[in-house]
Amino acid sequence: MPESTTVRVARATRDHLNRLSAERGETVVSTIEQGLQLLEWEGLRKQTELDARRLGADAADRAEVAAALRDLTGVTLPLDA
Repeated sequence: MPESTTVRVARATRDHLNRLSAERGETVVSTIEQGLQLLEWEGLRKQTELDARRLGADAADRAEVAAALRDLTGVTLPLDA
């Protein structure tokens, strides 16, 4: 068995974890691991959105993205807006 430790949480949090795990038919450890993974993915998604907005503000960047999409898909998209 992997090394483990105790983490102090409020009883309401413990109960919430237990209830959620039971509803999903998985262990509390699995529920926590999945939650952590989702938090990491959400952070990456937010950063990607910020980067896309920043790049979208520049006409040259928009043209470069449009050209790359056209090369990859053969589809011309209106990215000049």
